[in-house]
Amino acid sequence: MLNSIQKAIDFIEENIYSDLKVETIAEQVYMSPFHFQRLFTVVCGVSVGEYIRNRRLTLAGIDVETTNERIIDIALKYQYESPESFSRAFTRFHGLSPMAARNQKGHIKSITKIFVESIIGGKNIMQKLNERGYAVKENGPVYYTKDMDKTAKWFEEVLGWYTGIDQRNDSGEGVYGCILPFPFEVSSITLAPFTGIHMFYGEPSNKVVAFMRVDNIENLYAHVKRSGWNQIGEITKQPWGGKECCVTTVDGGELKFFQLDE
Repeated sequence: MLNSIQKAIDFIEENIYSDLKVETIAEQVYMSPFHFQRLFTVVCGVSVGEYIRNRRLTLAGIDVETTNERIIDIALKYQYESPESFSRAFTRFHGLSPMAARNQKGHIKSITKIFVESIIGGKNIMQKLNERGYAVKENGPVYYTKDMDKTAKWFEEVLGWYTGIDQRNDSGEGVYGCILPFPFEVSSITLAPFTGIHMFYGEPSNKVVAFMRVDNIENLYAHVKRSGWNQIGEITKQPWGGKECCVTTVDGGELKFFQLDE
């Protein structure tokens, strides 16, 4: 998804002088216009239309300051129908008119091209996910713990998951949080069902608290072992054809993972 948004941004930049339509941009990344616009806004913090407008006015400002092109030609170059509409948009964006910007150098506003990785640390996130080497496919259990900070740290260090404690009591103890197998930034834009764990304050359950389907169960096993956590059972082949292994958590609960060989 992040790669798709970056590809869309690259397409916008390469065609910034053209009559860009959301439908055309969405086609480049094989998304419906509705889902593309929603995803773009969540990732980039601005709508597609606002990004295109900001980038065109940034480049138009540079042209006004550094070239002798006529204002009307610059307006048409950046898809404005008239010098008047261009001047209004230019003034709102830069705080001064095109002619004033040409006469008073150094006062234009600049919005640079967006690089998705720099917004959410995408490079580090993807590197960490690649190093982890497995993906959770189905999940959604409730997990009880009396030390939510300790449990959150365990999930982060041993399983490589991402945790957030959303609510604390008057004593500062966590009473509700979420544990996700992927970053919260990605969670907020994904269209997939919830695959994390709901964490509540309460007496830990010394039994199986989750039964989760994963891909690449061998990578899961290796990741837990590399973390130094040894309370994990060997991967076993099951009569029904899949593979299973069980991890005992810091609270004594058991997380059972299985893989279907398809």
